[in-house]
Amino acid sequence: MAKNVCESLLDTLAQVGVQQIFGMTGDALNPFLDAIRRDGRFEWIGVRHEETGAFAAAAQAKISGRLAVCCGTVGPGAIHLINGLYDAKRDHAPVLAITGHVPLSEQGTDYFQEVDILNLFQDVATYNEFINSPAQLPRVAQQAVQTALTRGGVAHLSIPTDVIAQTVPDSPLAREVFVPKAHVMPCPDELQRAVDLLNRGGKITILAGDGCRESREELLALAERLNAPIVRTLRATDVVEYENPYWIGGTGMLGSPQGLAALDDCDTLLMLGTDFPYSVFLPKNKDIIQVDIKPERLGKRCRVTVGLIGHVKPTLQALQAKVEPNAETGFLRRLQQQRANWDSRMDAKASVSRGNTGRVPPQAVTRLACDLADDDAIFVADVGLITGWAARHLRLRGKQRLLGSFNHGSLGVAVPAAIGAQLLDRRRQVVALAGDGGFNMMMQDLITAVRYELPIVFIVLNNRKLGFVEVEMQASGFPRFGTKLQNPDYAKVAVACGAMGETVSDPNELEDAIRAAYRAREACVLDVQVNPDELLFPPKIDAAHAWGFSLAKLKEVFVEEEAF
Repeated sequence: MAKNVCESLLDTLAQVGVQQIFGMTGDALNPFLDAIRRDGRFEWIGVRHEETGAFAAAAQAKISGRLAVCCGTVGPGAIHLINGLYDAKRDHAPVLAITGHVPLSEQGTDYFQEVDILNLFQDVATYNEFINSPAQLPRVAQQAVQTALTRGGVAHLSIPTDVIAQTVPDSPLAREVFVPKAHVMPCPDELQRAVDLLNRGGKITILAGDGCRESREELLALAERLNAPIVRTLRATDVVEYENPYWIGGTGMLGSPQGLAALDDCDTLLMLGTDFPYSVFLPKNKDIIQVDIKPERLGKRCRVTVGLIGHVKPTLQALQAKVEPNAETGFLRRLQQQRANWDSRMDAKASVSRGNTGRVPPQAVTRLACDLADDDAIFVADVGLITGWAARHLRLRGKQRLLGSFNHGSLGVAVPAAIGAQLLDRRRQVVALAGDGGFNMMMQDLITAVRYELPIVFIVLNNRKLGFVEVEMQASGFPRFGTKLQNPDYAKVAVACGAMGETVSDPNELEDAIRAAYRAREACVLDVQVNPDELLFPPKIDAAHAWGFSLAKLKEVFVEEEAF
């Protein structure tokens, strides 16, 4: 039986296990929506803004590794997808974006809502194609899906309104989607160079990135053999449970002193599956071995002694079989003691009874949210101060996951990403941690969570300002300006949308409120009035930072409070 463009495209998506499609209805996509309605294999998730759909699809792809799909109609609808798609691009998440386009007969005439669609998506998409004939299906759909899955990124298909419902002609070519699972290994000579370097012994540190996600056991086995502390990137926070003794801490502005010390004081650094962008935190004049599947990353951030092209898991297995046990134990023990001291400091900061009687510490919100959650809960952290609280106060255990916009860094990610995560498994606990600035940007799709009966707990750390921007200003010596927020009553907004809502301003009521929200198993917003004076300091403060804060405070004496 002959099929139209929409039906053929859906057949390709079904091959790779797509079950949900995010987007907003609109003229150019109406035939596609009708095909979904008649098909029965897919759930259409109608969001209130296309950006939500793209972020939600990116979240699903990050968690599952499978293809996720989002849609936008002509012009503005397609444009709205782009920010969420950049989040998928930066985190190498396989997402297919389907956009409508003006009729072929009207293209180039400055038609209503016409934009240069291919140029618009050129940077964000790994595969970017325009369908101007139904005969291109299903070949183009096959290539789009394969490219997104094998390269890890965004594929984009744009379909004009006068093509999308046309019949696809018969073709003798079968169009099966191929997604090989082959693992790449470094060549023996290069691997031996790395082995020789590690066998020199001394103080060895491992920097683990998201590329280690499928290699937990191999990572820990090598760390034990080398007596090597493991420093994690932010995206790799959930690769190993927090309490593991080799999991020493993070690096960067949101890291910990022992994480920085592990990099600064080592003799040899083994970088695994990470493109950590902040070169200033990487060691200088040390031997560095870098393992990555993408050759363009080798040596991009720092001077590398040995660069190995390969997947992390088989490379670690090969190294484990060849490296000798490292006799150096003092380095790891010193860092473990530093970590114990750091943990004690973080425990004190996360205490609900700490100082400022009657004001909720944001650190306590984050810690309790984690401690009281299920062992397989998914936490979605927004961008801003909440990223720092999550990096330092979520002590992940079991199969708990942490999700966020850690490379693209887009404020507002928590609400849509939580929706995408929860739709993968409605029984799994999903907790969205957002500042008021981030929640304000995307809270219109709280109604989407209610509509699809998603039991997400949205915890808003409400300090009534753009807190991280304020910290940046002061660190640079600027007075606070333009960061003050006027917020609605989030609990009342939640109730108006059909969700649970509660405001928490007393630290002594915080634990009970979180427990009640978790028990409810329905969409819930906790508006937690946190102490606005809490600051997030880097793990090591230099003279420039100290001077910046001092100068900023002096300048604020001469700035009106209303301008903050």
